[in-house]
Amino acid sequence: MIRHIVLFTLEGDEAARAAGVRTLREALEPLVGAVPGLRSLRVDADGSGIEGHWHAALVSEHDSWEALAGYQAHPEHVRILREVVPTVARDKAVVDYAL
Repeated sequence: MIRHIVLFTLEGDEAARAAGVRTLREALEPLVGAVPGLRSLRVDADGSGIEGHWHAALVSEHDSWEALAGYQAHPEHVRILREVVPTVARDKAVVDYAL
């Protein structure tokens, strides 16, 4: 199994960032069940309030490296990356690793 983690710095004030987390969650979480090999996907806000922390995290689990590649290339995921993520996120960082 492969874990995929994406950290986001979101645009705007606290209310705008909370809305950004909801937007990401509503766009991305429904991909579970729609993308083969995507076992789970969750988007959550950082709860610490500490300056300098990333504002949100996506954590997903995939059956294999091939399943992760399929998720990355899936048309709905590509659309979300193109149309949704740039509207709320300023920066992102990604790490993938085998469990």
